[in-house]
Amino acid sequence: MKLLPQFDHKFDMVFADPPYFLSNNGLSIQNGQIVSVNKGKWDKSDGFEFVNDFNRKWLSLVRDKMKEDATIWISGTMHNIFSVGQILTELGFKILNVITWEKTNPPPNFSCRYFTYSTEQIIWARKSEKVPHYYNYELMKQLNDDKQMKDVWKLPAIAPWEKSCGKHPTQKPLSVLTRLILASTKPNAWILDPFTGSSTTGIAANLANRRFLGIDQEVEFLNISKKRKSEIENPATAELFRNKIAGFIDRKQFSLFIENEAPPTDVKVALGFCRSKDLKSLKTSKTFYFHAIESNNAVKDFPSGILDATRLLIYSGGRSKQINLTGHYSEIKSIELKHKSKIKGKEKSETEFYYEIVLEDCFKESDELKFSINTKKLFDKSDDKNSKLLQQFLPALTTWDRVIKSIDKGNANE
Repeated sequence: MKLLPQFDHKFDMVFADPPYFLSNNGLSIQNGQIVSVNKGKWDKSDGFEFVNDFNRKWLSLVRDKMKEDATIWISGTMHNIFSVGQILTELGFKILNVITWEKTNPPPNFSCRYFTYSTEQIIWARKSEKVPHYYNYELMKQLNDDKQMKDVWKLPAIAPWEKSCGKHPTQKPLSVLTRLILASTKPNAWILDPFTGSSTTGIAANLANRRFLGIDQEVEFLNISKKRKSEIENPATAELFRNKIAGFIDRKQFSLFIENEAPPTDVKVALGFCRSKDLKSLKTSKTFYFHAIESNNAVKDFPSGILDATRLLIYSGGRSKQINLTGHYSEIKSIELKHKSKIKGKEKSETEFYYEIVLEDCFKESDELKFSINTKKLFDKSDDKNSKLLQQFLPALTTWDRVIKSIDKGNANE
């Protein structure tokens, strides 16, 4: 609740595994042993009004960080799911489905006074009643023997190999997170988990070529998250995990789907400012630096949309002058946020943080990319932020399609 308001970024999908508020001093069975159901102070309920107020606060903050066509998945049981459903409707979300996750290996009910608890619910909702959402109908159909995927998913609980870096008391299996991510996002989508725990959502997202931001209050669990992220940096380990995740027809189906998944149709373009006298130096360098937006010596807007860019174009002018593309461009290999102390030659800069752009090759120069820009056509009507950044000589993000539309025909090179 403290961090989300600081982000000036919108997400394509949210998965939330909030407290179920079931820590009531009851007992359960785990690995054949009787154990307490208590998870921690964060999982204790102070009554119905407390639960409703908590869900209203975090859902309101998350909703503000969702794109208009974004969807959210929220897991729960009878202890919290009715409150979540009520608040979703109250805030204007449209509930799409309530998935019932049937565990293939649930713990027994040792009291023999109730049916065995073997399911959890996952509400799927979109932000807006009227804005359509994305659903990969064809893939879900493939995973269900070429029949429409039902809202009951029979998937195993967490496997031992998923705890190689440590254990979280409410850790979700990769099989569940992988399915819902593939069902509701496209490649390179940004996914948020505001109760990230040991970041199963992030691992599933990265294995599926999606991007991820997780938030948690517990340093212990964030350290597990970091270890898990480092673990899948090894391509062999990442491939091994993809082959182990349940819920696919065969071991290779996940990997093959990722390989064949269509990339986004439009190229995201970063626009970077360079003074005319410095343009010659671009041809001999494979790096370029953007000033990061700062507030009190800290990066204010992160993650920034600039990280979506795959192509870099250089412009000059601005403020009272006509903005022109200089013809210098290159494909982007990677973008990384760095402190000035980590960049040779910028240690004494007044700017604390930079985006380091590593290019696939040195800048090329094209006469076809030398033209004046109509800034009103460079960004959509709702994107006032990027327009202002361009005037401040800061990195701005647009698309290749909009670059072409922004050409000032009167000054364009034939």
